[in-house]
Amino acid sequence: MQPRQKETREIRPAAPDSIIGGLLAVSFAQILPLSTGDVHRGYGKTGVYVLIAAVRGNLTVTSHAQYALLSQGQALVLCDVGSYTIQSVSDCLCMSVQIQGELAGRLLQERLMEDSAIFPGGAPAVQEMVMALSVLDAEHTPIHGATASSYAYSMLMKLRGTRTWIEEETRVSSPLVESAIAIIQEEFPFLEGLDELAKRLEVSKAHLSRSFVQATGITPGKYITHVRIEYAKLLLQDEGTSITYVAEASGFANANYFAKVFRRITGMTPSEYLKHLPVRRETGHPLDYTHSLW
Repeated sequence: MQPRQKETREIRPAAPDSIIGGLLAVSFAQILPLSTGDVHRGYGKTGVYVLIAAVRGNLTVTSHAQYALLSQGQALVLCDVGSYTIQSVSDCLCMSVQIQGELAGRLLQERLMEDSAIFPGGAPAVQEMVMALSVLDAEHTPIHGATASSYAYSMLMKLRGTRTWIEEETRVSSPLVESAIAIIQEEFPFLEGLDELAKRLEVSKAHLSRSFVQATGITPGKYITHVRIEYAKLLLQDEGTSITYVAEASGFANANYFAKVFRRITGMTPSEYLKHLPVRRETGHPLDYTHSLW
């Protein structure tokens, strides 16, 4: 059966025997298509290596100790990451793998700096492994653990033949764009727009816009708007929140303008969106691990 890359798919191979598992085991693989602004949350346990690949499009990966902007074709390796968040900057296809074992450590640790490494040309190796597992999983579930381990070994050997971002001594992504995205994600409710963002970064609006579009495929203004709408959708899921409060907390000038922008992006008014929610969350309940927001 031909695997579908336009649908989210999770693959969980069976555990290999103790000898193979101690060397190299695959606990999880995923195909994750994302629209602009979608957010996915994951977790990597202690001793687990999480590999995240931007197969198509651009995305950010954030954890308690890491922040990375991945451009198309890049792969990120994280060790002992704990909770992490993937957010698409443009429409993208993300694939991820979680592996562990002594051999994984031997092949990856020397390439890591502060428990992470970016491989600018690493996405094809991750994609090849995930798609192979996807084909096998469609034919027979669960995949034999030793088979999954053999594909993981092939992927790691291909990554070892690829230079890391540090080793290339050049940044593939733009430090300016990374800084802009970091400011937007942390301070979007208070940003007055592109003028303030450019001033904060000490560059012209034209240069910022040109660099942002080149790196992400969308304008910084559009990205700010989408981040605000994402946050607004989260607030709307809580009981007791008014549309006026949501508009102000998300950084919109007033409720009328918020409703206009919300409808333009989602195709629904905020009130119509509320009617489509199965159950509004009570304030203080944790968010779902995965949520698609526009």
